[in-house]
Amino acid sequence: SIYAVSLEIAQMGYDPAYVPLAIPLMKALGAILFTLWSVYSLCKTRENIRLRYSIPEERCIGCEDLCCSLWCSCLTTAQLLRHTGEYEKYRGKLFTQDGLEAGAPEAV
Repeated sequence: SIYAVSLEIAQMGYDPAYVPLAIPLMKALGAILFTLWSVYSLCKTRENIRLRYSIPEERCIGCEDLCCSLWCSCLTTAQLLRHTGEYEKYRGKLFTQDGLEAGAPEAV
């Protein structure tokens, strides 16, 4: 990310043994915040998709979205893609409202 690269550039002028403590702390804080934001946004997206299509929780009632987003983020993303688009029938397309080519119906 731009944040991490800028911190790498900021520490370039220092001897590796004498890098100011603030730089590694800022790197760690940035990584933690980015991870938390990623899990939160995936969790809320999954929750909204479940509510929109009336999909009940099956396991971990009350925290299934969080558990899936935290422990299985790649599989959760793939699940959301399969549920919201017919990628076997219609090509995916960048910079569109739903990620599919024009004329593709909304999957349910």
